[in-house]
Amino acid sequence: MSGYEDITALSNMLRETSTNQEEESEVFSQAKAFAGPSSDIAPKPTRPVAGKEKKKENNDGDIWAVDEVPDEEGLKLANTSELDSRAVPQHEIYHKQDVDSSDVYLGLSDKTPGSADCTHLVIKAHFPSHKLSDIDLDVTKNTLTAMSDDYKLKLYLPQPVDPDKGSAKFDSKTGILAVEVPVLEKEWD
Repeated sequence: MSGYEDITALSNMLRETSTNQEEESEVFSQAKAFAGPSSDIAPKPTRPVAGKEKKKENNDGDIWAVDEVPDEEGLKLANTSELDSRAVPQHEIYHKQDVDSSDVYLGLSDKTPGSADCTHLVIKAHFPSHKLSDIDLDVTKNTLTAMSDDYKLKLYLPQPVDPDKGSAKFDSKTGILAVEVPVLEKEWD
């Protein structure tokens, strides 16, 4: 077969499938027209009527008026960094584990190579062309915040840590801030 005949054969095949699809859609639309009441089981979504919105009531014991308290969307917006124009620096989170020879060769402990058995979290953030005095660092049990004039990093840590026993190092040549914090041991019920 020549190239022209191949293309026309392919074109004919595609036309046949498009007509088959049109026939199938007609069959489905006819079947939908004869559908019974049980075919539409899910309830239809309702929209609130414009004049019948539920108004929040003020209680006498409340400190703030209901209008003063932001709704959930307002809280989410306040907690995000959409209002902050600083860039997020490149960063990595590493899980570090203390391992000795009995763990490696004898397998006497119940440690696994997974992140659930890590003993420390190491967070590395890149602050290029910065000095140590330009960076503010705050570590809590669940968050790490590192800020400068150009960058802002707010991380929710994957595991709770002990911020009082952590350490931080800044390499001025590479601009990398390395924070190492011990992971709190899990309390078993």
